Amino acid sequence: MSLEAAAAPHVHTIGVEPIAERLATYRTTAIAWDALSGDPAKANKVFVDLHRMYKSLRDTEAGRMGIARLMDDSAVAVRLTAAAHSLFWSPERAERVLRAIQDDPNAGLHAVTAKYTLKEFHAGRLSHDW
Repeated sequence: MSLEAAAAPHVHTIGVEPIAERLATYRTTAIAWDALSGDPAKANKVFVDLHRMYKSLRDTEAGRMGIARLMDDSAVAVRLTAAAHSLFWSPERAERVLRAIQDDPNAGLHAVTAKYTLKEFHAGRLSHDW
């Protein structure tokens, strides 16, 4: 154990970066993805980065719970991605968040994404292992 880890045992880490920092990056990346929605090529590249972050965070309980907490974020894109990613460990709560986004008349394309995420999840076709 490193001196830093021994001095702060309450700080969970993935690799060398604390989970709190990884979650903050996950959040800002989801917001960036949303901001780039008018440029699909750029948005897709950012989404791939977001997906990589999700895959590293899901490997620990602290990472999964951190993503789940983001389902309460003020930004709809963050709630959407966090809920979609949380479906496999917090399905009831994630479904409530996705349904709220789906039913929100101001959610735009995110409402459609939420709808089809739920549809694929219920059909057993949703996978985050790409």
